[in-house]
Amino acid sequence: IRDSLLFSRAKELAQNNIIVDGHVDLPYRLRVQNFRFVKEFTGLPIRTSEGDFDAVMAKEGGLDAPFMSVFIPSSYQNTGGAAHLADSLINMIEFIVENNRDYFALANSPSEVLKAKKKGLIALPMGMENGAPVEDDHTKIKYFKERGISYITLTHSRDNKICDSSYDTTRTWKGLSPYGYLVLDEMVKNGVMIDISHVSDQTFYQVVKHVK
Repeated sequence: IRDSLLFSRAKELAQNNIIVDGHVDLPYRLRVQNFRFVKEFTGLPIRTSEGDFDAVMAKEGGLDAPFMSVFIPSSYQNTGGAAHLADSLINMIEFIVENNRDYFALANSPSEVLKAKKKGLIALPMGMENGAPVEDDHTKIKYFKERGISYITLTHSRDNKICDSSYDTTRTWKGLSPYGYLVLDEMVKNGVMIDISHVSDQTFYQVVKHVK
């Protein structure tokens, strides 16, 4: 009896409060699976038995705002095309919402998450994993903010033009690059959250010291 009461209480808490998942790798995974921009495409995340994110389970569990990860593999830092890939993944997320308005809504702010919840919808905010799409132009941060990116992970598995990665032993910048400081300032200016997952220890402490 006690377990059933606890479970009922847990369900009540989950449904009545905002639950956020800071990182869901669905967009890039769909891309690898040859996602197609057609409404009838069955790969849309409404219901799946393959252990991936889906709308039905999210609703049952009370998940209100799963951040869709705009993931940019480090290989794009060498071959180019990082900004193009980011745009294509954002387009994908917008397409999913547009064609599944009974389940999803885009969300670029906490107020939009609350608005979606009141309508019984799952909000899909976006975060960019790897700052490579910013490339050599930190003003692109404003562009990606306007496209719906709410946080940027500064790097991923390799050092990039912004900072060093925890995975990489090269230690190109011994933390942040000079350009990286400009990127941080631009992120603060535009209200983009600074995600320091995957960065080296030196980068971590330099970010914390620099950002007020």
